[in-house]
Amino acid sequence: MEVTENYRKVLEKVFFRSFFLQALWNFKGMQNAGFLFAIKPVLDFIYKNDEDKKNAYLRHMDFFNTHPYCASYILGCAAAAEVRYSKTRNAADLRDISGVKKILGGPVAAFGDSKIWGTVRPFAALLGTIIFFLFSKNVTFMWAGPVAAFLFYNIIHIGIRWRGIFRGFTQGESAFEGLFTGRGHKSFGYMRIIAIVLVSFLLVKGFMAEASSIWVKLSYPVFFVTLAVFVRSVSATALFYIVVVAGGIFARYCH
Repeated sequence: MEVTENYRKVLEKVFFRSFFLQALWNFKGMQNAGFLFAIKPVLDFIYKNDEDKKNAYLRHMDFFNTHPYCASYILGCAAAAEVRYSKTRNAADLRDISGVKKILGGPVAAFGDSKIWGTVRPFAALLGTIIFFLFSKNVTFMWAGPVAAFLFYNIIHIGIRWRGIFRGFTQGESAFEGLFTGRGHKSFGYMRIIAIVLVSFLLVKGFMAEASSIWVKLSYPVFFVTLAVFVRSVSATALFYIVVVAGGIFARYCH
């Protein structure tokens, strides 16, 4: 679906309204009222007849629940399906409107929980913590850590909301292939690797802060480089135990 100037203005309204997706969260329909509130500018733009608007509103009051940030992809895709149906009045296009919400709500929720809650949020906290400790001796700049965490998290968060609406509208269901397997998906994997290495860096640095032996000090960069090289081939669970055991050894013998 092509984004004309008129549609761009309407989709921008959808973007701003998407922040209120969970404002009317309820046990019966979960995010249904919030979804209707977000997509309403599209419905009002394409349907001029009151009866058509009413039917469209009712369609989007069905049960809906997914990750609030990644829901933007479904919003864009559903908006494109509504535009198609308004032109064709085809039963297949009508089924696509509710179908995309029902079929993709679960996978998108799983993706968002894993990548946003399980990767971006902890990484932002880690980034803020490291910067905080770097400036811990300078009270004036200690606020840089929380600010960096806030900016990093929200740049990704808002970027997903914005990109999702427009990609969902222009690319339809194919937009989800890029979400699940594209370069953005790979970046979350790199983020986890960097986070594990940074945590290990802080742990080893803390354990070896008082070490006096030259061999102990040399083992610090060797350990760090080795971890960075081989972290991809080790599972997260195994890596966790490796870090814990290594930390115990350093704590026992390096002080």
